[in-house]
Amino acid sequence: MRKLKWILGTLVVVSLLVLGGGLHAIWPFIAFPTTDIRLERLAALPAEDQNTLLAGVAVRDITTPIGIPKMGYSAWARQADGFRTRLKAKVFYIKPKQGLPVAVVQADLPASSLILHHRVAELIASKTDITAQALSIHVTHTHSGPGQFLDNDFYNAFGANKPGFDPDVYEFLAQQMADALIEAYETRKPAKIAVGETELYGATKNRSMGAYVNNKNVKDKSITEANALKAVNPAMTMVRIDLLEGEEYLPRGVFTSFAVHGTGIPAFTKPYHGDVWAFFERDLEWQIKQRYNTPWHPIHGPFESTHGDNNPHYEPGLRGDLESRRIGKLMAKAGWELFRQLDGELVDDLPVMVAMREVDVLNLRPQDTQGVLCDRAIAGTALVGAATGDEVFPISYLPPFRRGWPKSDSDDCHGEKNYMLSGLQPMGVEPERFPHLISISGIRVGKLVMVGLPYEVTFEAGNRIANGMAEATPEQAGVDYWVVSSHTNGFFGYATTREEYATQWYEGGHTIYGPGTTDFLKAESAKLVADMFAQPGLVDMPKEWQFSLATHHFSPPVVEAEGSRVQLTEPAFSQPGNNKGAYWSVEYLDVNPSQIKLHEPLIEIQVRTEESQPWQIAVVDGIPVTDEGYDLQIRYLEDHDKGMSAYELRWYHPTEAAGQYRFAVASRAGLPTFYSDIIQLP
Repeated sequence: MRKLKWILGTLVVVSLLVLGGGLHAIWPFIAFPTTDIRLERLAALPAEDQNTLLAGVAVRDITTPIGIPKMGYSAWARQADGFRTRLKAKVFYIKPKQGLPVAVVQADLPASSLILHHRVAELIASKTDITAQALSIHVTHTHSGPGQFLDNDFYNAFGANKPGFDPDVYEFLAQQMADALIEAYETRKPAKIAVGETELYGATKNRSMGAYVNNKNVKDKSITEANALKAVNPAMTMVRIDLLEGEEYLPRGVFTSFAVHGTGIPAFTKPYHGDVWAFFERDLEWQIKQRYNTPWHPIHGPFESTHGDNNPHYEPGLRGDLESRRIGKLMAKAGWELFRQLDGELVDDLPVMVAMREVDVLNLRPQDTQGVLCDRAIAGTALVGAATGDEVFPISYLPPFRRGWPKSDSDDCHGEKNYMLSGLQPMGVEPERFPHLISISGIRVGKLVMVGLPYEVTFEAGNRIANGMAEATPEQAGVDYWVVSSHTNGFFGYATTREEYATQWYEGGHTIYGPGTTDFLKAESAKLVADMFAQPGLVDMPKEWQFSLATHHFSPPVVEAEGSRVQLTEPAFSQPGNNKGAYWSVEYLDVNPSQIKLHEPLIEIQVRTEESQPWQIAVVDGIPVTDEGYDLQIRYLEDHDKGMSAYELRWYHPTEAAGQYRFAVASRAGLPTFYSDIIQLP
């Protein structure tokens, strides 16, 4: 009897926990106010024919305010308290001699967004010749960037540690990207372009070998470190853009696809960070600047290809800034070698094509691939168990959350997937709350054909989709490279193969429309490629859209700053340690987070060798020490009175060169530039 009571009591407790968890999960959907968004597909300016290939490149800062939840680690994420590296949006405009231009946007964001794409297209329509189908937004998938700007309640609620769509974040990102696109269009010049590809092994490893080896075409089923380093997408594909300056062409911009998760920086960290991509971006830019002595700062925009199960290859126990730096610089080295190889490949004429199709999963048409996708999205328990390397004790190790714990004997469309919250999920979260509008983007630039998908596509799933694209490409087209770009124009979770899905590792649990997802995407991608060659400029999208999103505002409330900027602590040096680089730091009082404006230039290190000399921006290894790099950090600490707040500044990897150094913080809210006390070196 006592044992029976214990069992019944345990069942009651578990039931209450499940019910409580379910109510907590659906609370944002039933209690939050909503924001209604109406978007139109507007006509762009006419695309004119010209005698030269044209291109334009531009960049905008998209570092959002302090307090915005960071997306990617879900409940284990934290709200941003500053930045270690700024977040950027880079724009690459290419206009062939005839036909429509293409506009590629790369953004240091955790995910792309359908409404962000449509809003940007709306903002630029009357000022550029960039049509909606010619625009694609690709991201680095850094897990240390902002969320809350997506087109669906599900990922706005569960992608970060706080739920809700933030209209201010959404509009800020859209406007910054639109401004960059308009600038790129208005500053376009005669161009030469080269396309190339190389391979890089050693920077990445397959984190889900238990799922990968289940693929029928994988002959070696042994799960070893060596095989994990080989089961990755090594392709680094690059488009280099040189612009005419005077009488010569000089490098202006380059965009690169590569497959590596933006997870070098672990969960629980607070500052915004571009992850391994930040080091890849900036190192290549500085190398181009120094080698070619360009009159401008070159712009590099790297983004994801098929990275779904490919993690950064950080050393066990050393995950963080130092390993992210090492891996990013390894990527930059490979990128620099490829960039130099393209010196002799530049041409002033090449074919450019675009196409875009939007498919509503909840309303599949007769011409769409039916019977492959499930009729509604369901999140699996393996999603909660987290990806390899991000496990949280004990939940990640308990059935059914533990990876590799599939459901058996199911005739449900979702097959082996265990439903998170069981029947409560479909009851509490309507199908419309999940992402259901799939944007598929097609781009051709010379020898490259790229399809952008709003999924995290695994290595083998990407191989199958790319093979379908290649088969759909005319043999005489002269295409050498086929790229599947993950995280383009939206976010739908993962796309695994059927075999990977059957194992229900994290990626399979996060394949929300079932085991046929990759088959569907392969068919649709191949179809779009074929249609693009048959009808360049194809647009198969609605004329307008309506969205209603559960809303919460996260930006700090506006408070006037009435105090003074003052230093709170003396500059202090921290020695390097286990997984920690050396740095100088100082705490000071500044305007509150609503006034700090992180997206505007803020911090630099200044130097002089003698007191009689003027202060100048410090330069280390030919690189200015400003917050445009990756070695300066600001973090909010706490509020003070008179609208002021305490912050900490850090200068990582400081020079050992003799001189007097100081932090300089640019003016904010009418207050003068702040200068720290002098740091005397050596």
